[in-house]
Amino acid sequence: MLTRVLLIKGFFKDPDKKSVFKIIYELFVYGWAKKEFPTDYFRKFLYRKGVTNITSYLSLKEFYSIIDSKKILVPDIASILESKLSFSMFANKHNLPTPQIMSYNIGRNFYLNSKHYSINSKNELIDFFTKVFTCYKEPALFLKPINGIGGKGCILLSKEQFKLQIEDCFDTLLKHNYLHQEKIVQHPIINKIHPNAINTLRINTYLDTDGKSHIISALMRFGSGNLVTDNESSGGFYIALDIENKALKGIGRQSMSRNGNTFTHHPDSKVKLDGFKIPYITESIELTLLAAKMLPTRIIGWDIAITEKGPIIIEGNSNPSLNMADIAYGGLCKQPLIKNILDEIKN
Repeated sequence: MLTRVLLIKGFFKDPDKKSVFKIIYELFVYGWAKKEFPTDYFRKFLYRKGVTNITSYLSLKEFYSIIDSKKILVPDIASILESKLSFSMFANKHNLPTPQIMSYNIGRNFYLNSKHYSINSKNELIDFFTKVFTCYKEPALFLKPINGIGGKGCILLSKEQFKLQIEDCFDTLLKHNYLHQEKIVQHPIINKIHPNAINTLRINTYLDTDGKSHIISALMRFGSGNLVTDNESSGGFYIALDIENKALKGIGRQSMSRNGNTFTHHPDSKVKLDGFKIPYITESIELTLLAAKMLPTRIIGWDIAITEKGPIIIEGNSNPSLNMADIAYGGLCKQPLIKNILDEIKN
């Protein structure tokens, strides 16, 4: 809760505020309706002009009641999703399209094609990745922490520069656990908006009590600058997806920690966002609905990359932040699926 209170500092810099009296009144309304201290009133920009249906947004207590509910969360399945290595192996076993695993490491223990290598020096690490690049003929490797979140700690090793790059990442790799995957080749239409990062769909799925999978929400996230990830925490932003029209909808948004910036055009490419058609939306929806049935913890946030050949699952999140969808959709509590989930939890 403290971190949410500290985010209020972004509120004071925001020029798009309602009047002081309106904000005070709505704080009481939101807190009374949700029966809790209204910290998310600020985090979700409910103080901004034009936001009227403030009680349609999930409160912090409602959010945690969903993701922590024993009726919703299945810990044994969630543990598969929480480990990127376990999930990649599971997906490969069940023919779900995911980036190919080249190698991985658990601290100083590195693994390639069922062989174990104990790495204790930079030269040994260079020799290891030389074997990886020789074996798989890939121009680059994408390394990500096995239990990482928010895109933090990711490393892109290029075949041409990896010997120099290891000078900087040697200690990090040997102190942590990393999955080493192929670098995804993004669809050229997505590259028109931002080519430096793999920009992903975030599709939240829900399994009802009959085991039928549904879509709660769908967003697209974009990186900015030279960052190789699209995560909001790394400076990226998100925008709602109009599934029926297969296009981006509305404005791009960043979190309060990024001063709540909004975008009508991508800040780097200047491509207009609203109405931009995204390829393979139908296939992406079908893929997540299928995957949700195979990993039946009941709410999962899927990160989907779009390649020229179709969608590919980057990862699934058993504890997805519904905050982005809540803001982009103008309040998830008015969505029938969320109403049903909250009613089920209460009963």
